[in-house]
Amino acid sequence: MNFIPKLVLTAAIGLSWNYTYNYTDLLDLKEWVKDATKEYSPDSWDLLMNYESIPPKQEAKAVNGRVITKKTVSAFYYLKGRNMIDLLSSMATNIHEIAHGYCDQNIFRYAREKGIKLDIDNAEEFLFYSPSRSFFISFPLKSLFPSRELVPNIPRNLRTFRYDTYINGRTSTQSEGVIGLLNELHAYYLESKFCYEMLKPYKKAEGSDVMGLFEWVYHSQSKMTAFFEFDFFIKEYLLHMKRKYPDDYRKLLGYRPFTEAYVTIHTSYKELTNKYLQRITREMTSLNASGKGEARIEGNRIWVKEAGSDASIGTPVFSADMETLLPVLNGSRYQEIIVDFLIPRIK
Repeated sequence: MNFIPKLVLTAAIGLSWNYTYNYTDLLDLKEWVKDATKEYSPDSWDLLMNYESIPPKQEAKAVNGRVITKKTVSAFYYLKGRNMIDLLSSMATNIHEIAHGYCDQNIFRYAREKGIKLDIDNAEEFLFYSPSRSFFISFPLKSLFPSRELVPNIPRNLRTFRYDTYINGRTSTQSEGVIGLLNELHAYYLESKFCYEMLKPYKKAEGSDVMGLFEWVYHSQSKMTAFFEFDFFIKEYLLHMKRKYPDDYRKLLGYRPFTEAYVTIHTSYKELTNKYLQRITREMTSLNASGKGEARIEGNRIWVKEAGSDASIGTPVFSADMETLLPVLNGSRYQEIIVDFLIPRIK
């Protein structure tokens, strides 16, 4: 997680404290976060309940026999924290990780229902987009290359926060290449969508529209920025693939489950970042008109202060990586990828 320091002007800021609680209270707070998720982010709740409904152990037919899987964590395994704000932030991480878990586990149920044989020689993913739409991908591993092959292509000034993990690390983006990158784009989209939908619970957690808005932006900015990072990673992968492995590129371009999943998730995630900005603008306008506080944007940073206070507190709207990547994303480097996959431009 990419935490950006909060900047405070003057020491006399009137912040509402988020106290820690005893064990009984903490259980109640976890239930509060679950109830808030169910109310304000129903798609996230549907994902969690779908995952929870998967049996602890599953079997499915495979090309070379049968395969068995075991579910190792519960639907709320990653939900941790000692106060409301911690738990809201933790639930976002939980949704991201459970999206991966559901992707891994539901493949077995999907294969049984559809009479499909799983293939260990393929990159196979089940991507949850919404309660009514998902994507099953099964693409030959031999037609993919590890994401670390991109290292020489990415200059140091474009090596953003998630570069080490997903381009030069040891995640599924090595074993499954661009399919693994798409899986991460998908998980970050669901995590970001949850954050976007939880503004009211953040206000309730803080007991203040001013500080609720601040904490919501503070805990959303890195997740929203992930869109620009994975847009860059995937386009760079596809461009390299087209130039060095043209036959595999054509095969991937012609594989409809990948193209549909990529375009759908990319488009929705980009629209979400726009809605996020629009909502910040609306909230600032409402706050400034209410007399409860003041809010303003300076560059990429939002500043807020409670009514009657002389202190302002600020946080980035997006991480600095967005501004780092926008020039190359808005340039001509990926024009042929945009045309091939019919991906909307960032602008």
